[in-house]
Amino acid sequence: MAIEEFHISKQVLDRFCIAGINYHKADAATRGLFSLSNDAFAALGKNAKIDGLKSVFVLSTCNRTEIYGFAESVMQLVELLVSHTNGDKTGFYECGYFKNGDEALQHLFKVSAGLDSQILGDYEILGQLKRAVDTARGQQLIGPVMDRLLNFAFQASKKIKTETNLSDGTVSVSFAAIELLQNIKDIAQKKILIIGAGKFGVNVCKNLNTYLPGTAVTIINRTDEVAKAIAEENRVHFAAYKDKAAAIEAADIIIVCTNSKEPTVLPEHIRPGKQQLLLDLSVPVNVHPLVKKMEDITVIDVDEISSSILDKTLTRRKAEVPKANVIIDHFKKEFLNWLREHHYAHHLKTWKNKLCEIDLTQTSVCEFYKDKELISETERVLRAQKAVKQLAVNLKIKHDKGCQFISSINDYLQIP
Repeated sequence: MAIEEFHISKQVLDRFCIAGINYHKADAATRGLFSLSNDAFAALGKNAKIDGLKSVFVLSTCNRTEIYGFAESVMQLVELLVSHTNGDKTGFYECGYFKNGDEALQHLFKVSAGLDSQILGDYEILGQLKRAVDTARGQQLIGPVMDRLLNFAFQASKKIKTETNLSDGTVSVSFAAIELLQNIKDIAQKKILIIGAGKFGVNVCKNLNTYLPGTAVTIINRTDEVAKAIAEENRVHFAAYKDKAAAIEAADIIIVCTNSKEPTVLPEHIRPGKQQLLLDLSVPVNVHPLVKKMEDITVIDVDEISSSILDKTLTRRKAEVPKANVIIDHFKKEFLNWLREHHYAHHLKTWKNKLCEIDLTQTSVCEFYKDKELISETERVLRAQKAVKQLAVNLKIKHDKGCQFISSINDYLQIP
């Protein structure tokens, strides 16, 4: 890449920024303060447009909240994100990370491939990332450069998934919870309650049916109709939300998959003297902190569940990371090549129009074609297209751009 082209690409790339907070430095409770719903993003998107931002999206999962965008500085994105969450800038600065340019580019590729997931190789992140992008696209907040960047990141992720063993074994927090339950003595005799019928709750329900068939499972949800439909589909028991306290008391194991900003399981829901295990897969945590201090009660949150993955599975996956990095490097170069060519796309279109005008304004052209007083519109467009194609090739392989534009005029006038 020529020096001029390098600076052009770098100027655009330096505006690509990411600000985020994730499991590396923040616990589940802290991450929960910065989680963002679709409704909150709708408000954020409106403010982004007011600020003049054309490409912005937010990835908010149980393990991370990150804002991606092309901005004058990463702090512009920080201000935008924090103002629409329950957290504050001080907390974000203490636990957050701020990237731009190549560092941000590398981070996006790693996240989409599962290389930055709490469970290495967790492929669910790609679906979460695509949904976040679709939400932003619905508000016209994905511009052409961001769109192409994401396309290359998704291609890299797909190739890593199909050509490496990075995602072998356990691939999600919901399945990690099942692995934990499989190690419990007499698990088949235990009564399991799932609170929450969102995507996480449905995955847990399906995994229980697959890996612990015959176990007594009950599901409840704030909307009874949703829980009832999932219960029927997965052949498990249903309990009305108004009977939540009784359902909690009857269960031996409670799996909390809710997305409430306030605790769902409270101390008054727990019957003293009964041994119970609570798996809190929610962010923010939805089991009240005092429950964890109660006698005979064991509470395990999403961070502790994630760390329970078998060491041999992680070792096997880590061995695949170098292969994944090679694939990422390839698609990063492809994007940078596209970015270089994209810079000239507008100029080439303008140049094509200018060449067409030459036929109408320069009498030398008519004199050159002595058998024609004036070439047709179709011929003029075809000649311009041919000249512009040659110019595009020259811009790729030759460094002196000014000379290439002059040469294209001479080539154009001599096209038969």
